[in-house]
Amino acid sequence: MRDVLRLVPALLAAAVAAGHAQAPPDPVRAVQPSVHVSVERAPDGSLRMPVVRAAAPLVGGVFAAAMRDGFPVRYRFRLELRHSVRILADRLEREAEWDAVVLLDPLTNQLDLIRSSGTAEHFTSMHAVERALATPFAVDLLPDRDGQYYYVATLEIESLSLSELEEVERWLRGEVGDAITRRHEVGDVLEGGLRRLLIRLSGLPRLRLETRSPFFRP
Repeated sequence: MRDVLRLVPALLAAAVAAGHAQAPPDPVRAVQPSVHVSVERAPDGSLRMPVVRAAAPLVGGVFAAAMRDGFPVRYRFRLELRHSVRILADRLEREAEWDAVVLLDPLTNQLDLIRSSGTAEHFTSMHAVERALATPFAVDLLPDRDGQYYYVATLEIESLSLSELEEVERWLRGEVGDAITRRHEVGDVLEGGLRRLLIRLSGLPRLRLETRSPFFRP
């Protein structure tokens, strides 16, 4: 096992180099990932549902490179409604979460955008995926009583789920038995563990963005 682990850096370097050689990067654009939440009112003065909009560029970025190397990219959105209290700490009233995952098919170069709502969209370019991810999303998260409120929107972008990382950590600690589920063979588990270890050591990107709205009243 130690001999295998010594080979990990070399294997990783070869895999990353091969992935980059097979697919040239798209033109780099000076756009940084960001997330925004807006609060607006209807003409009659009533409060409209908050709208979350993300700019999550893939083209020419580190996340695009991760996908070219065979790793999907996940976008996890969270919107929190917080009640602002002057004396006490702000209170979390309610929250909403939704995900989107982008996968690249290496055979067809087609990109799949799968949302937690169950919908799946297919694209032929990363520019098109960016436009789809930037579509404004209205969230049904309005306060139901008087007071002063604000929203906090977060966007977490990662190339590997935390559950996979935890499985690798257990495997490295020797807890192989916990990873064997549904009658997997030990060899399959070790092979999967090595692959995830390569991902962990690769330094694949992770990013957390956060923004908040101005204070408002219903």
